[in-house]
Amino acid sequence: MIKSIFWKLVLLILPLVLIADLAVLLGSYLITYNATMNKCREDVREAALIAADDFETADVSIKKDLQDRTERFDSLCNIMGMAYIYAEIPDPDKGCKTYLAIGYGKGALESAKEAISTGYVSDVLYEEEIRTFTNDEVTFCRDDTEYGDTIVCYVPVKKNNSSDNSGAEKETFCIVGAEMSVSDAVNTVRTRFSYIMFIIIVTSVLIVFIIAFILKRKIQKPVTLISKKMVGFIHERGNEFVPLQIKGQDEFAKMADSFNSMAYEIDRYIKDISKLNREKAMQETELNIAREIQNGFLEPKSFHAESADIHSCMLPARDVGGDLYDYRILSDGSICVIIADVSGKGVSAALFMANAITLLRQYAESGLSPSRIMVEYNDHLAKHNPNMMFITTFIGIYHPETGELVYSNAGHNPPYLLSDRLIEIESSFEAAAGIFEDEQYTERRIKIKPGDTLFLYTDGVPEAKSTDDSLYGNDRLRDTLSRNLHRPGEVILSSVLESVKEFSENAEQSDDITILTMTIPEIREYSLKLEAKTENIRIINDKLLSLDMEEESILTLRLIAEEMFVNICSYAYKNGDGTAEVRISQNGKKVRLVFIDSGMPFDPTKDILDIEDYDPDINIGGLGRFLTFEIADEYSYQYKDGKNILTVIKDFSS
Repeated sequence: MIKSIFWKLVLLILPLVLIADLAVLLGSYLITYNATMNKCREDVREAALIAADDFETADVSIKKDLQDRTERFDSLCNIMGMAYIYAEIPDPDKGCKTYLAIGYGKGALESAKEAISTGYVSDVLYEEEIRTFTNDEVTFCRDDTEYGDTIVCYVPVKKNNSSDNSGAEKETFCIVGAEMSVSDAVNTVRTRFSYIMFIIIVTSVLIVFIIAFILKRKIQKPVTLISKKMVGFIHERGNEFVPLQIKGQDEFAKMADSFNSMAYEIDRYIKDISKLNREKAMQETELNIAREIQNGFLEPKSFHAESADIHSCMLPARDVGGDLYDYRILSDGSICVIIADVSGKGVSAALFMANAITLLRQYAESGLSPSRIMVEYNDHLAKHNPNMMFITTFIGIYHPETGELVYSNAGHNPPYLLSDRLIEIESSFEAAAGIFEDEQYTERRIKIKPGDTLFLYTDGVPEAKSTDDSLYGNDRLRDTLSRNLHRPGEVILSSVLESVKEFSENAEQSDDITILTMTIPEIREYSLKLEAKTENIRIINDKLLSLDMEEESILTLRLIAEEMFVNICSYAYKNGDGTAEVRISQNGKKVRLVFIDSGMPFDPTKDILDIEDYDPDINIGGLGRFLTFEIADEYSYQYKDGKNILTVIKDFSS
């Protein structure tokens, strides 16, 4: 692959020169050919006219005179380069002609010399011969016969028929023809054209060499210097820059000046950028530390308990944000959930958020009611708030024993309750925290039943913008939530985030987005009384499929149920048939399986197989119990009122 611009230009110019040469050669050939043919026609005409003038004085009745004319025609052929010169009398009526005299030149064929002589009568009479003889006009034609390919000119010969040579009008009594060999004319063309072609080729070669010399000196050399300087610019970064010197006032000299200016500017720019990058790296390091500290203040994104399932997320508009969420189980078993939004964004909002979340946790764990937490929290922030920042806050405490949510709202977006329908939780429009001391906050209550989900959010959700600056809005939020009633909190959170993302169309996030969902698990309980026969395992499996669990979790439960039920069928009733009761209860992600039978006492939790000592040839059975209790999170056995009672608990939230 050719890389040099010099050779690229040469290879680009060379075909152009060749095309120009071919065009010139073709034109030259055509011009030379036409000029040569025209010259041949003139020579043939001149030879015919000379022969005709000479033959006017011939006496055709004297044989000696005709012989002399033949010899003179031979001489004229050699002088004028003709193949044939002859005098003939055409007979249009009979369509023949009689040769009176004929001369031969070097282009004449031997067959013609042998066949045609004085007195020879030919039965071939051309139209041009008849027209010359009858109309007294000079005519031309191309004659391609057995005697050669020739250019022919016919000239009429006139004589005075009166014996006294008076001034009576002369009449045509014969015609003179002169013929030149076409091959001789073509050879002449080739000879002339070869000289022209030689001159053109030599000239073209010289032009190419001259152009190549100019390209090499005026283009390749400065381009090479500029290219090397550009390549070496990066490697010379540590050294002092040496300007590029190219003499002259042409474009390359101007390019060299531009490169020198650009190099100085780039060098200065790189130094500035390096300084900025160092500063930016320090800032990013500090922001990363701030982000990690802020994330350290927040609780994990997911939390599962018997009384509630909680899912949350915080997406800051910048590296650090001013939103916060918090949840915790208090000493009395109630669950406190908090969401808040600091005015502004960035580091200052994050610092204010850290102070706020510390206060909220402190007051929540002290056992205060939501309204009292809000009062103490507001007063403390207002006393230590020189920048007059404020924070909207929602605090709710859920009491599982009553199903009641007690809450207080300091200027925050009203939460939603996803129950049998979408409910906007009623809130008073009270002042945001952190501005004025001695603010009072209202405390309200709402019932939450199992299966309901509490949805808390900051204004970054409804105020999310699309590329045309339109807002996501509360209507879209309500529509999204209404489509997700009775769905898990994790799914509700994901659906809202996906809806906001789809609406925003990759527009830059304008505000922090924080969401927290708290779902109260539905307790599902089933009791199956079955004959202690292994084929009844399918009834247990069908009931497990009705649980609101993932497929992988169902498979785990089926393994536990099958092993324990088969154990009852195999060992409890060795002396006859019996029944077994299987109780299934689901509370959120926790599932309890209770197996009850009236068979002989047997504690399956004792003498569990040690898998390291397991030998299938020696140990018969016991592997199923080992797998069951390895999978289970809790298990217990008791023999009460003549019944074996085995309880196995699996918590999929861990």
